Amino acid sequence: MLGLAGCVGGLTGGSGTTTINIYTWEEYKDFKEQIESKLDVTVKYTIGTSSAKMFSAFNSGQDSQYDVVIPNNNYIPKLQQAGLLAPLQKDQVPNFENLYGKFKEFANTQFADGGDIYGVPIRFGWYGVSYDSRKVDDPEKSYSELFSEDHKGSIIMYDNHFKSMSATALSLGYTDAFEGAKVSLSDKQIEKVKEKLIEQKPLLQGYIAADPTYIKSFRQGNHTIGLSGRNEIVEMWANGDDWVDLYVPKEGSLAWFEGAGVSAKSDNKEMAWKVVNEYIGAKTGAELAKVGYSPSCNPNTQENLSGEQNEMFGKVDPSRLEGFIPFKAVENEEKWITAWEDVKTA
Repeated sequence: MLGLAGCVGGLTGGSGTTTINIYTWEEYKDFKEQIESKLDVTVKYTIGTSSAKMFSAFNSGQDSQYDVVIPNNNYIPKLQQAGLLAPLQKDQVPNFENLYGKFKEFANTQFADGGDIYGVPIRFGWYGVSYDSRKVDDPEKSYSELFSEDHKGSIIMYDNHFKSMSATALSLGYTDAFEGAKVSLSDKQIEKVKEKLIEQKPLLQGYIAADPTYIKSFRQGNHTIGLSGRNEIVEMWANGDDWVDLYVPKEGSLAWFEGAGVSAKSDNKEMAWKVVNEYIGAKTGAELAKVGYSPSCNPNTQENLSGEQNEMFGKVDPSRLEGFIPFKAVENEEKWITAWEDVKTA
């Protein structure tokens, strides 16, 4: 059964505290006691498996059952445009001012409308090309390695139209398409992307959907190079797989970050934003980085991580963030999906 409605979340729990219902990812629930003791609040979680499902739940009337939602960044604008989010109360989120400048910029552009901001960046990661350094020697720092005959039969790609088609578009030099509010490939460019992915198919070991399966395949030697998220590789490093390496392609790197929004139907908006503030605090943010192998959008978390942890999921040179291409909504997404279906069935 789904949690109590956000609009009745103002009722006190058995301990006399306000209840905040959060729809978010698995790792966030690990901080229930920490947040409850800090804010004198009862936090209840519904665990999401995808940003799309979070949006669908909110958009189908379940938004009244939650106070906070934390999808990937490209879904915050969708939620806001559907009238499902409340504006940010900055006075309740003082840690917002401590975010990396790039993420404050993203919040003021991607998450903003009519002078208001509707989401707070929490933690982030980026995509690149990972490879087995024992078998792949000195690769070119380019997406071209994913289309090279040199790796025939040992290349892996995501079974995801946005990730695989975006990487292919960047490999073709369509960088301009990623500069606006939405990714805007023309019909001709979509066709070129499709053709390149179909040409790639004989080189592939396969497509992969889930990140844990990616790691398992890599460890088993099923593939030696592939498109991947950095946090999967960091998880492998943390578990002793020092042979795996990853580079950011010179054509640009797709980046994701999670954004927290507060339901427009919440009767506890002030407390909800205070809970969001905890997730980007220096201490809680550092712990969240550890469990998700992903850096916090607040650089102050570095103070609570060891040198090794900072190398993996803490310290990030702000200049590295400048080349990031954040996940965005897609214009003509139906055409993307149709093209991807053509690739898969070719």
